[in-house]
Amino acid sequence: MVKDYFKRVYKDVSKVELAYWWLLRLLMIGGIVYRLIKPDGLGTYQPMQMAANLVGMFAFEICQMFPAKTFPRYFSHKFQNFSIMSFFLASFGGAFLNFYYIVPGYDKVLHALGCAVGVYVAYECICAIQLRDKTTCPPGIAAIAAMGLAFAFASGWEVFEFSFDQWFGGDAQHWDLQKAIEEAGGLENVFMLIPLDAERFEARFALMDTMADTILNGIGAVLMYVFLRIKPYRHMGSNNINKIIEEELVKNTKEAESV
Repeated sequence: MVKDYFKRVYKDVSKVELAYWWLLRLLMIGGIVYRLIKPDGLGTYQPMQMAANLVGMFAFEICQMFPAKTFPRYFSHKFQNFSIMSFFLASFGGAFLNFYYIVPGYDKVLHALGCAVGVYVAYECICAIQLRDKTTCPPGIAAIAAMGLAFAFASGWEVFEFSFDQWFGGDAQHWDLQKAIEEAGGLENVFMLIPLDAERFEARFALMDTMADTILNGIGAVLMYVFLRIKPYRHMGSNNINKIIEEELVKNTKEAESV
């Protein structure tokens, strides 16, 4: 059973892809260990956050643990080349290296990039469901469904940040403006998508942070949607899953008729 699992996971993964995955994972593990030895004032919060993102960096391997008839088993390993970088940039770059505050606009760029990757992964998800259910789908519908799914998850993250701050005393939406300014190294480094005058800056900062995230999520999602409409790579050429499904259905029908 274990042997079959590893054979299934790594049969199509190239050595370059495998090395790339493990380089990012080992860097993340190193960051977790470092923060456990030398906390940065947040106690165990940052190592726990990084550990949660580390689990996400094994998404493809986790998908292959699902039962054979579930759609995660039909995911292509290619999606992990993009999703693993998103987890790494958000947790190792953003939290561990503090890029959220020392690199202007890092969080906002990451939101746009992250939602673009989210649409890509959602597209792979829809393709996996097609392959499991042996059901064809026009590429345009797959693309717009992927955009909607990804944007729903992105909006769900904003709901999580609100809930975390509202009921658990967090500061994910940056209600503590002074803390944000201190961590950014000065007011001039606090990124604002839409500038505010001094009188409204403090009162609306948390709202602007959330709305800027939402706007950039939308921009990233739309850009990837446009790309998938132009080049629906899983629905064209030799990789056309609609054609693969149709051929398999025809083959199964002929076999059933010959019995």
